[in-house]
Parts: sequence; structure tokens; C-alpha cells
Amino acid sequence: MRRPPSSLQGRLLGVLLVAVVLVAAVLVGMDYLAFRSSISDRVAQRSAAEALGEALADADEPVAAAIVRASELQFNRSRRAAGLPDIEDLAFELQTLEGRQVYASAPLNGQPALTVEQARQQVLQVPGHAYWPCLHETARWRVMLLEPVVQDSLLLRWLGGGMLSSVLVAIPLLLLPLWWAVRSGLAPLRRLVSALAQRDAATLTPLHLDLRYAELQPIVGAIDGLLARARRHLEHERRLTHDTAHELRTPLAVLAAQAHALATAPDAAAAELARQGIARGVQRTSHLVEQLLTLAGLESPDIARPTQTIDLVALCRQHLIDLTPLADARNIEMALESPDQCQATVVVPPLHSILDNLLRNALNHCPPGSLVELHLTQQAGQYRIEVQDNGPGMPAEERERAFERFFRGQGAGPGSGLGLAIVHEAARLLGARVWLAEGVGGRGLRVTVEWGVG
Repeated sequence: MRRPPSSLQGRLLGVLLVAVVLVAAVLVGMDYLAFRSSISDRVAQRSAAEALGEALADADEPVAAAIVRASELQFNRSRRAAGLPDIEDLAFELQTLEGRQVYASAPLNGQPALTVEQARQQVLQVPGHAYWPCLHETARWRVMLLEPVVQDSLLLRWLGGGMLSSVLVAIPLLLLPLWWAVRSGLAPLRRLVSALAQRDAATLTPLHLDLRYAELQPIVGAIDGLLARARRHLEHERRLTHDTAHELRTPLAVLAAQAHALATAPDAAAAELARQGIARGVQRTSHLVEQLLTLAGLESPDIARPTQTIDLVALCRQHLIDLTPLADARNIEMALESPDQCQATVVVPPLHSILDNLLRNALNHCPPGSLVELHLTQQAGQYRIEVQDNGPGMPAEERERAFERFFRGQGAGPGSGLGLAIVHEAARLLGARVWLAEGVGGRGLRVTVEWGVG
């Protein structure tokens, strides 16, 4: 069963709740450490014991005992008034400097007088009780103040209980403004969703929405950019469909005319001419369809294209061997200039398309007696393939448009005008740059494909 999508608003509110809990936990932890530090230093106990010692300066024993008793009552009344659950009373013991007990709190009654060593321990164990002791000596008296040991669980309960009321007040004060801010902040996104939902598939005009917040502006910009690319792609596909139909119309018309000529041929010679015309038309149409399928395969984003490690020299030689019959038929010489070996890790099919189309273009557009050269080099971390000929070449103004589909210059020979478009798309898949230039000495055409190692 599919889980319902989570709410951004609920997620933000949940994060805020977690943040509040974490802040409360940190504050409790800080208070806990501060309390433990104060207990370790005995700051409050020493201050109380010193004040009590000053009050006893001129008192005799009965009066001193009464003062200690009164102080005990006052301190413990204040502790209980703090409202802390399970809090225990302070205990006092007053001794002369000789160690004779003058006063002892109820928990210490019946116990031997405390020694100085006991009063200086970190924790003093008395039957039924554990205390943090503090000792203060004056010229006449030895004042011992005993504070009950507070267990960590009880201390955390005190600190957490005090923090809980503050947190319960803070949470709604924080959540309500955040809820309103998130709700109003998401309103522009809801307008964007509504605007997109109301559009049909054919509407690719820009949204031109003002989402008010600077953080949301890039969303509209990105969507408008996507729509612009979709418009260009759709227009490109429309032109491709139109151009393909136009290119297919001619060979199909020729096929129809030759078929009619074959059907009405008055003699065997006329019938043979018609059959030859049909064969040429079928060949041209088949080549055009094959190139269109190749171009469509190169442009498809869904095809997996793994890399292979190959010898580029062997690949170039094989293409020259495969095209030798065409070169011999046109009386064109082909040559390869390359190192003995050149290993590369590449996506191989696009490289096949590049070599096949560049060499075929050169063979189809050069007059008999021409020379087509294939150069392969590797230098400074770059692979480079160059195909150059000494044919008629291509004017600079036409070279700028040479990679467009179905483009054929004024002096173009046979072909569909898709060869260089296929080379351009294959170079893109290879991660390569491709450009055209004049051949050596200003004659012919040189096509260069270059890509980086790796």
C-alpha cells in the first residue's frame, strides 16, 4: 500500500518541535552541570556557614545553640517553600574548637560528634542519610553545614519540571507564527500548481508568474526555460518531419515514374532502364531511411551506451577496408596516417558513425583522382581524428550551416544532407568537439573531431 505524501508544513512544524525539545534538553543539561559545579565548589554552603559563624562571634554556648537552631529552621523553611518535591532538610552541627558538640540537628542526634576529617569528605554518610558536608571554623566555633545529597534522577526531575511549563508556553507561541508563515509562503507554489494544471499539453508559452519570494523565482525561471526548450524541440521536430517528407517525396516520385515506365515499356531496353531507375531510387530511399534511423538512435536518451577499450588504429583501418570498393569505383585514393597503436576507452557506436559518414562524404563529394586522408593522433591528453580531401571543398558561409539536417550546399553532390548532422550528434555523445576547415593549401575540406582522454 502506497504511503500518502508527507506535508512540508507538517514537516517544518515537526522540526520546530524537535528543536524546542532539544533546546529544553540543552538548558536542562546546562543547569545540571551548573548545579554539580556549585556543589563541587561548595560556594553556597560556605557562604551560609561563614554568615552563621559571624552571627556566633560573641555568643555563649546556649545562645549559639539557639542561633544555629533558628538558622536551621529558617533555611529549611525557605527550601520547602521552593516547592521542590522530595527535598530534604539541611542538617547543622556546632562544636567548640576542641570538638565538643554544642548543637546537632535531629538526624545527627545520638551520633558521635563529627570529626574534621569527616567534615572535609566529598560525601558524608550518616545512618539513613548522605550529605555534602561543609566546614567553617572561627576563633571560637566549628560550624558544620550538611546538605542532603540529591540523586541525578531527582535533580533532573526538578530541572525538567521547571522547564516544562516554559516549554508548554513557548510551543504555541512558536508554532502559530510558523504555521502562518509556512501557509502564506506556500501560497505562491499553490498558484504555480494551479497555473500548470490548467494548461493543456499544446500550450508551451511562458508562465510569467510572480511568486513574490526571491527563493521561488528560480522555479518559474526554470519552468519557463523548460517550456522554451520544449518549444524549440517541437519546432525542430516539425521541421524534421517536413524535411523528411520533402526528401522522401523525390525518390518516391522517381520510383512511381520508373514503375510506370517499366509497366508501359515498349521494349526490353526501355524496361531495363526503368528497372535500373527503380534500383537507384530504392537505394537512395533505403540510404535516407537508414540515416534517419541512425540519427534517431543517436538522439535517443533511453539507450544504454557502455564504453569499451579499443585500438583506434585498427578501427580506422577497418573502415578504410570496408569503403575500398566505393573508393575504387570512384577512382579515389585513401590513406591513413596514425601511430602503430592507439588505445582508447570510448562509446564505440558513435565513433563508427563518425568515421563512416566522414569517409563516405569525402568519397561522394570528391571528383575521380582525388585523395582522401584519415589522420589519427593522440597528444596532450587529447584524441584527434581528421578527414581531409582535395576536392571542391565548402565555402566558409556554408560551413557554418553544414551540421544542420538536410543542408546541402550549392556544389553538393549526391546525398541526403544528413551525414554531417549524424557526425555532430555522434560527437556530442562522444564528448567531442567537431569543426570544419579548409584543406591543406586552401583546397578541399578538413573535418576535425577531438575529445579528451578518459
